[in-house]
Amino acid sequence: MRKIFFAVCACFMLTIMVQAGGYRVALQGVRNAAMAHTSAHTHDASVMFFNPAALGFVENKLSVAIGAFGIMSESEYQNSNTNYAATTDNDLSTPAYLAASYRAFEDVTFGLSVTTPFGSSLNWGDDWAGAPIVQNIDLTAIFIQPTVAVKFNDWFAAGLGIIYAHGQLELNKSIPNVNGKLTLMDDDASGLGFNVGAFFKPNDKMNVSLAYRSNINMEANAGDAEFDVSSALISPTSPFKTANDKFNATLPLVSEFTVGLSYKVTPKLLLAADVNFAGWDTYRSLTFDFEQNTVGNDPNDATRSITPKNFRQSNVYRIGGEYSVNSNLALRLGYYYDHSPVRDNYWSPETPSTNNHAFTGGLGYKWNKFTFDLFAAMAKGEVRDINNANAGFYGETRSNAVYFGLGLSYNAF
Repeated sequence: MRKIFFAVCACFMLTIMVQAGGYRVALQGVRNAAMAHTSAHTHDASVMFFNPAALGFVENKLSVAIGAFGIMSESEYQNSNTNYAATTDNDLSTPAYLAASYRAFEDVTFGLSVTTPFGSSLNWGDDWAGAPIVQNIDLTAIFIQPTVAVKFNDWFAAGLGIIYAHGQLELNKSIPNVNGKLTLMDDDASGLGFNVGAFFKPNDKMNVSLAYRSNINMEANAGDAEFDVSSALISPTSPFKTANDKFNATLPLVSEFTVGLSYKVTPKLLLAADVNFAGWDTYRSLTFDFEQNTVGNDPNDATRSITPKNFRQSNVYRIGGEYSVNSNLALRLGYYYDHSPVRDNYWSPETPSTNNHAFTGGLGYKWNKFTFDLFAAMAKGEVRDINNANAGFYGETRSNAVYFGLGLSYNAF
């Protein structure tokens, strides 16, 4: 039953693509996304991902929200010394979310959300210069978050969500010098974390949101490592002792602290702003421990492969607005600047992150108890110089993406 449940979740979420710094995917609400992913809103149940306390101020007793996105993205790399260039050939990515909440008591609301806040889907091709690092990768982390919010009075609520994260990984890369290929696969990585927040409503015009989501270490144990090399290389005295090995690895899904503010300037115009502080500095290295094959680069343990990452803390600055044309139709715009956590001398094609400028927009239409939301955005990555001597990457890189989304919410009672 457990495997069936996660298979359904995986089919619902499908695959995702790097959207924010590192492999964070900031697409958990269509209305929020249209306003640059700002968080100090209480429109429907999807707010529990951004701040579990916000559920305390959702007006309706029952709220259900569902949405899906499409992402078309491209990353480019060029070696400035040789003029060698490569471009990703990524499929359309389609992250999604589902959230529901119910006010069981006058001041207590319960909720459940299923989201995909982290992931990566990249295809550089089999024969490009960085193939020994990555040819293609698909990483998905699904968050299942039961939540409770308590509204203490007319201006303050607190909330807590417990997060169960379930992850899947497939990574392919070439094995140099032996004309081989390594495939790493795991569909049962998991980890636990929490989401806690406080939501303030000093008056009818202003909302203030403070939220912290903890770091989650995704543990992949006994994943499959397939070594596609010549059978003549498989022997007890060779580094390739078996073609079908196992591996262990830990991938951090980093913490995030968010400060959000929204203000109703006029009865029709709402402005919002957020600052996200992401704890990427905890991501120091990516380590794969193989069970048998001694193909690692650790001088103390030949079964261990270590890739230094040394990410730095990064911030995202967001501003958005919503204008109510009438009681049914609302127009939305936004802008955000996303500072990459990846240092120039540790840049890697598996996380080809750049500093991004993004422009967002959308609209919402309310019909009875339903609200339909549309979203579109364009993210333009700054050209950055890279100088990764450890991996042999020098030159320039850039990334661009186009996003769109459709959401539906139901609010009643």
